[in-house]
Amino acid sequence: MKKLLLIVFLLSVGIAKSQKVEKLRVGEKIAFSKITVINQNHKDTHIELPNGKTMIDRFVLIYFYSPDKPIKELMAFNNEVERILNKFQNNSCKGASEIEYVTICASKDFKTWENILNETGYNKPKFTGKKTNGLAEKGLKDKLLEIFKVTDMPSLFLVNPKGRLYLETNNVEELNKTFLNICRNSSNATADLTGKILGGEKGRTPLAEQKVYLIKGENDTINKTLTDNFGDFVFKQVDTTQKLSIRLEASAINLKSQKVYLAKQSGEVVSEFKKSSSGTFEYKLLTVDVATLSEIEDEEDITMKYKKFSSSNKKDFTIAENIYYDLGKYNIVTQSEIILDKVIGIMNASPNVKLEVISHTDAQGDDAANLKLSEQRSEAVINYLISKGISTSRLKGIGKGEHEIRNRCTNGVSCSDKEHEYNRRTEFKFIKN
Repeated sequence: MKKLLLIVFLLSVGIAKSQKVEKLRVGEKIAFSKITVINQNHKDTHIELPNGKTMIDRFVLIYFYSPDKPIKELMAFNNEVERILNKFQNNSCKGASEIEYVTICASKDFKTWENILNETGYNKPKFTGKKTNGLAEKGLKDKLLEIFKVTDMPSLFLVNPKGRLYLETNNVEELNKTFLNICRNSSNATADLTGKILGGEKGRTPLAEQKVYLIKGENDTINKTLTDNFGDFVFKQVDTTQKLSIRLEASAINLKSQKVYLAKQSGEVVSEFKKSSSGTFEYKLLTVDVATLSEIEDEEDITMKYKKFSSSNKKDFTIAENIYYDLGKYNIVTQSEIILDKVIGIMNASPNVKLEVISHTDAQGDDAANLKLSEQRSEAVINYLISKGISTSRLKGIGKGEHEIRNRCTNGVSCSDKEHEYNRRTEFKFIKN
């Protein structure tokens, strides 16, 4: 009898092993040309997958997620994915000139999925490229999950222009590194270069209608444009692998002072232009400048930056984050909780570290009201951290209102939305005991 039971057991194990679903292998040709999901109108939506038959460097990223995951977790994951995709879509690099993003919820309940879309903001994407939200209406047993052989959620499947599986992961940093490698391995990386031209000793006034030239090598003009009223300019689809300079005509600059600056459109100054012997202003772009102006930067989140600080000899470290609030209010919203939860993780892992939370506003509105609002926002952050178990003795909240403006946008100065946004931030100052 015992032998019979053993044989039955071994047979059942063998059958289970033989029936185990093999994952799609990286490099494997996807065996289907399109996928079908249910849209918010209860209708089928067909997404064509790349097939290698066109010249377009098109990738499709498919994100499977479970409705059982907490809303905050779903938001945090998608936010990171969309942030990464925004860096690389629209010809950020030749090799990934077009990216389509598809989110698929594995739920049998249509209403549950609709609620998730509204609560997470998936239906209001931050990704500026093409995005489709869909439902796999049979849940975990849906055919779509079977054909992709989904075993874990969240899962990201990246299909390359040849219709092959390029990456399967649940790690957003791995996704970021994958696209960075695609760019680096491309023979010709392209991106939009954006910037701002400022002049003057103190005020750094925007130079409007200023001719700006993009120079390759020493004297090869490959593009030219005019700045707008805020001194902003854009060069579209620039080959960033070249040696590039930005040049201005000195004769067109009507300033008593000859100091001219290159800045990001946020107003953050990159460098001062040098005046050449021929009377022109010129700045040779370094590799880091190209990354900064094209916004293809290998950004690290607060956790990664803190790790570098913790292993250094520095006694304190300050990092600025965009903590989101409703206009004119100070209550913590879910988007902000995602960042604050990372701060909590840092504080729990570093019990000897203290934290100062410093909130800033832009210069729009009444000075006293802005100061009060910044104090209330810092207090709200502190209260959230305390509610999650961080000791009051380790925390200090400070509101600075508009006292520390980071660019030219002080009271009465006309600035763009990007410039004002650069001043609205919360700083976290970690202090080692």
